[in-house]
Amino acid sequence: MIIDEDIVAGGVTPFIITKLIERHERERQRYRLLHDNYMGDHRILSRRKRGKNVANNRIMCNHAKYITDMTQSYLVGNPVTYAVSDEYDIEAIKNEYLEQDMPSVDSEIVKNMSIYGKAYELIYADEKSKPRSVRLDPEHTFVCYSQSAFEKPLFAVYYYKKYDVEGYCTGNTFRVYDESFIYTYTGLDSYTALSLQNVEPHYFFDVPIIEYRNNTEMQGDFEQLITQIDAYNVLMSDRINDKEQFVNSLLFLCNCDLDTEQAKKLLVERILMGDGDAKAEYLSKVLNEADTKVLRDDIKDDIHRLSHVPDLSDESFGNNLSGVAIKYKLLGFEQHVKNKERNFAKTLRKRLEIYNNFLVTLNAMKEVPSHRVDIGFTYNLPANELEIAQMINYLKGLASDETLLERLPFITDAKEEV
Repeated sequence: MIIDEDIVAGGVTPFIITKLIERHERERQRYRLLHDNYMGDHRILSRRKRGKNVANNRIMCNHAKYITDMTQSYLVGNPVTYAVSDEYDIEAIKNEYLEQDMPSVDSEIVKNMSIYGKAYELIYADEKSKPRSVRLDPEHTFVCYSQSAFEKPLFAVYYYKKYDVEGYCTGNTFRVYDESFIYTYTGLDSYTALSLQNVEPHYFFDVPIIEYRNNTEMQGDFEQLITQIDAYNVLMSDRINDKEQFVNSLLFLCNCDLDTEQAKKLLVERILMGDGDAKAEYLSKVLNEADTKVLRDDIKDDIHRLSHVPDLSDESFGNNLSGVAIKYKLLGFEQHVKNKERNFAKTLRKRLEIYNNFLVTLNAMKEVPSHRVDIGFTYNLPANELEIAQMINYLKGLASDETLLERLPFITDAKEEV
């Protein structure tokens, strides 16, 4: 969220907080739509019958979840690695990451990025004065930036409802984080009448809520494909409906009179007799499965092509392919993930800086420039370990042992391994 820096020159007032939350609430409908699509609550499930005896099967194929889960697992299925120049030491930061299982936090953040187009992380100090990270819900979090080319983060807001034991909302809590302090407010259910309850320093020397952006436009990975996903669901549902209607077709009788009792008997005995002019046939629509399959495959292909996430159940992935051949098939997916990786790595450096600030204050480490830290990603792809081992053997003596060990998928810390 972009605001004029002069507006908060005198501090962030309850009036400013209320107005900013009202702006943020306008995105709630978009967030709900994206969340529902990921969770499988698609538009087809609310479709009503068009007639009393008309079939209304509602088939939901959750391509949105497939796109997000595949992207998430591919990018951070293997833990992110950190390497630093010899003159610096980041073991203190890596230990803090290890203690709190940071790969799980990264995975949750990437998942939110893929769904909502953005994700938020709060860095806080626990009861033992150790820095910790937690993912925050984008529906209740936002960061305000200055209206300049650099978009300097001014402060962040995290707000949530409070409930009693019976589940009734009793009010709201608002936390405002700037570079030095945490301001805690309470207010009514309508986000009005905010009152300041507490002010405390946080010693991170930066805004401790970080915004991760999925892309420049801050769109989710399947956000532009919701109409195609809905069309696929409608096609599959109507396909089942047509089958059901075909089974329940009307029986047309010509020159053959039946009363009610005879019709009931016909349903049981399945025998019908008539004179020479009598004729019986079912009234049903002609089902063209070939055309339906072509349309279904076209929509499915568009979903995977436009999302850049391949359908790994496709027959072309069933052969015994080499690592290079698989990479060619995943070229579009690789480019898509590379763009996400750049945005993600940029914000991971911000996390490193904030952790470094806090640990320097505790005299647990020295200051380390974030640009001297190399952030590495090992994509979660089936690897031909024999090929990798042969490549490492050929390059032995041409590259350092640490660099070569980083290529092995089962080595998480090459420096420690050396």
